[in-house]
Amino acid sequence: MWRAYRVWNLIIIIIGYHVRWCSGSSSDDIVNLHDSLFKNYKNNVRPVRNQHHAVHVNISFNIIMIHDLDLKNQVLTTNAWLRIAWRDEFLTWNASDFHNVTEILVSRGEVWTPDLLVENTAFGYRELGIDKMLLNLDHEGQIIWEPGLITQTICEVNIAKYPFDSQHCSIRVMSWMHTNRSLQVSVASNSIDTTNYYPNGEWDLVNTCVRAFSPEDGSYNVGEILPGAEAIIELRRRPVYYIISTILPISMLSLLNVLVFMLPTNTGEKMTLAVTVLLSFTVFMSVVNEVMPKTSNSVSILAVYLTILLTMSGLSVASTVLVLHFHHHADMNASPSHLMNDVRNSRVYKTQRSHSINNNRCRKGSGIGKSEAIPSTEKLLEDYMEVEDSEDQARSEINVCCRKLRTKLENWQKRRKRRVLGREFAEKLDRALFCTVTVLTLGSTVIVMILLIYW
Repeated sequence: MWRAYRVWNLIIIIIGYHVRWCSGSSSDDIVNLHDSLFKNYKNNVRPVRNQHHAVHVNISFNIIMIHDLDLKNQVLTTNAWLRIAWRDEFLTWNASDFHNVTEILVSRGEVWTPDLLVENTAFGYRELGIDKMLLNLDHEGQIIWEPGLITQTICEVNIAKYPFDSQHCSIRVMSWMHTNRSLQVSVASNSIDTTNYYPNGEWDLVNTCVRAFSPEDGSYNVGEILPGAEAIIELRRRPVYYIISTILPISMLSLLNVLVFMLPTNTGEKMTLAVTVLLSFTVFMSVVNEVMPKTSNSVSILAVYLTILLTMSGLSVASTVLVLHFHHHADMNASPSHLMNDVRNSRVYKTQRSHSINNNRCRKGSGIGKSEAIPSTEKLLEDYMEVEDSEDQARSEINVCCRKLRTKLENWQKRRKRRVLGREFAEKLDRALFCTVTVLTLGSTVIVMILLIYW
């Protein structure tokens, strides 16, 4: 009876062990494995038994989103995560001893991790990940760490072809203290994984490249280098928004700059249009300068183009002033009203020609009962000239008065001729400036578009 009881208990134990084996490991197995691995483990010791050997770390980049590329501050903001893998020789176990437990999750603070950080950060250095982040550990000691990070890295931009520009930015991950003698970094892929990439509205992700990165002068020991990896991102700007908001208004303003010289001078709006176009170019210049970095390494072709148009607009204002000066200068002090008053109030005109002029007016009228016609300025002055030529009054008071009025008449006639010549010169100057500005505007526009799009 006792013997049968022992056999039955043995059968139950075997069946229970078999059920446990089939159902998998329990939490006790995980606890026992964890206690066994970390009983004498030190996370500040490199995970190689021979400390003369280097730890091999493999890195791959995965990008999620490009938040922004700040041209003014030259900072690229990205959302990405890394996949970092290495082998820890102190964290291996036989899976059969722990009911086929082949892998477990451990926290970052429990194991040794490479001291990697973003080397070209723009706003302070920070370690990758957090201490509570979990890592995957298998029974062969292979550790996989996938820290997520939002990076703000320095990106030296080239704004020569703005807004048709392409930028090359990089994210460099490097060890802070380990050199190539204690840590060796390799890349798993030559390109960034874009499987989970969310497109940016302003920039297109054209190409990516991942390579090992080791600055030559970054180590504290002579002959050693600091290992790391570099991810290079090529971005191309989407120019549709800038064509609508910048290129087209500038082209329209350049056309208005040409039309300033087609506006007739007599309208009185020539200067208003020229100054308005000048102020508009100034506003666009300030808008473009707000987004441009304050650097002399590269100069925007669009900014140079705006400067050329602004200069021509300023010259158009100056030329408009010159044209208006020549057009209206002869009119200053050239009005015959004062001269007419002097002629009509002179004693010679009243005493010598009043009768003959009145007879001429009556003959030119349509009838005796109608009102007499008012003589024109030219006719009145011609009659006055006849008064002086009709009689010899060399020494009389009338002769002195005649000479004075004759001088005034000659001066007025000269000013009238200068006025005609000035207006003709103003018209010719307007036509010449119109042709010159048109050629310069079209030439500069074509050259700039070729440089921006095809160069």
